[in-house]
Order: sequence, then C-alpha cells, then structure tokens
Amino acid sequence: MRYALLVLLNMPVVLFAFTNILVQYKMRKISVGRFRQQITLWLIIFVALVGSFPIYNHAIGNPPLDSSELSLFDIAEMTAIIYLIYAVNNQRRKIEQAEKIIRDLHQEISIKLSELK
Repeated sequence: MRYALLVLLNMPVVLFAFTNILVQYKMRKISVGRFRQQITLWLIIFVALVGSFPIYNHAIGNPPLDSSELSLFDIAEMTAIIYLIYAVNNQRRKIEQAEKIIRDLHQEISIKLSELK
C-alpha cells in the first residue's frame, strides 16, 4: 500500500515534467539534443521510481510489492527529492532562456549601434 502511495504521489510530477518538455520542444524553445536529454533523465527517474523498490525486495527475498519496511518519512523524502529535481531543472531552463534573450538583445543593440556610426 505504501509503495502505491509513493508511486501515486510522484507520478503527477513526472507526467508534468514530460508534458512540459514536450511543450517546450513543440514550441521550439529547446533543441532536439536537449529534448532527448530531458526525456532520458525523466525516463530514468520514472524507471527508478517504479522498478527499484520491487527489485530491491526481490533481491533480499521479500515479495516484490511488500512495503512493510517503507516508512512515511521515506515516501515524503522521495517525493521531495523528485519535486526538487523538477524545480531545479525548471529553473535551469528558465535561466538558459533568459541568457539567450539577453544575448540576442545584446547582439541587436550592437548591430544598431554599429549602423549609427
């Protein structure tokens, strides 16, 4: 039951990240390489979220979905870590976009100033 709660709490963040990446790519705000990198990152997070706990349980001899050792603190901690990864990644994207805009504006100002002289 606790494992299902962990997955259900984190799935909206992962799905929102996938949606956000896809929208950014379709609006041509990120390159194909960045799109692939971000999709790979979130696929790894998704697979680790869904698969790591059952694999761990199977390796130590417990039933794969036995979540008796999973505490509510562990669930909150994992949810916070995944949300923080999303937030940091989103802030990095916003900083890169702001730097690109500033660079483009600086280039336009340089061109206009050189035309005036």
